[in-house]
Amino acid sequence: MNQMALLLLLLLADAPRREFTVPNSPQPEHGHGLTSQESRDGWISLFDGQTGYGWQEFDLESGILSKGKTESSFQSFDLKANVANDGTLFVGEQRIDLVQGENAKTICSLQAAPLRLGEGLGVRSLMIKPLGLNDVFDGKSFAPPNAKDEQPFSGWKILPHPRLPAERQASWQIVDGVIHAKGGPGALQLNGQYANFVLQIEVKTRAELVNGGLFFRSIIDDFMNGYEAQIFNACYEHDPAQPARYSTGAIDDRLLARRLVSRDKIPFVMTVVANADHIGVWVNGYQTVSWTDTRELHENPREGKRLQAGAIQLQAHDPASDLAFSQIRISEFPADD
Repeated sequence: MNQMALLLLLLLADAPRREFTVPNSPQPEHGHGLTSQESRDGWISLFDGQTGYGWQEFDLESGILSKGKTESSFQSFDLKANVANDGTLFVGEQRIDLVQGENAKTICSLQAAPLRLGEGLGVRSLMIKPLGLNDVFDGKSFAPPNAKDEQPFSGWKILPHPRLPAERQASWQIVDGVIHAKGGPGALQLNGQYANFVLQIEVKTRAELVNGGLFFRSIIDDFMNGYEAQIFNACYEHDPAQPARYSTGAIDDRLLARRLVSRDKIPFVMTVVANADHIGVWVNGYQTVSWTDTRELHENPREGKRLQAGAIQLQAHDPASDLAFSQIRISEFPADD
């Protein structure tokens, strides 16, 4: 264990335990400028209307964002922007002229790149919907009922917990085109390996304060050994502005979510953008995490920065887990020349 990880564990051990609570408002929240339907359709907001979170070298005055560039990179997407001042948006080498008022564009770039606001351009809202995502779950089971020697998911593999008896393993089923995960710990692994990508997944927690996760760049066939985007709709003192340590949209053991926007028993869409050493996470189109991994390179992302491709895994965290996963889509960024 490295010194930084040991220090984190010591600090957490000394910290007083706080009760996990559900938010005082039952209604989920959404990214700035987005409707609930747009966030469910995969739109994400790049500007929250109040801060420059997720941006570098920006100016912000009276709710208008100017200059600066996004910390996350994107390739092909639909764009909607409420523009305060005419100007040019840059995506890599592309120039996109935007005029005062509402703008809608489709952007296709050869490489993933940040969005940069050119001189003079000011925006009140800036939303994108990533394009070219491919479904990696078809909503069907191909194994006969009660089959013991076949994996029940096409393109996926159940990873049992290596030390638990059979009766304590997570249950994975497809019900009405949705993956149901109950109990645990357990993992369901997608075939293939991914390094740099945009991934969107619809999740529904089927009970209050249940825990799960989305793992990526994981060591193939290793039990949940990767980066983890948390699923846990908990906060402190019933206040969404005080997200719990493991709350939805956090990167487990690396960076807390800055707000809890999802709610139990209501479907939400999580978007993960991983490109080189930077990871961005959005929940219901609201950016919860913008994080650059500055650790030394390591094959194991629990021990250091992993840049090579790895597996994507769904997690059922513990015996109380009860989650539904659907609409799992991914688009890989092309490798740099």
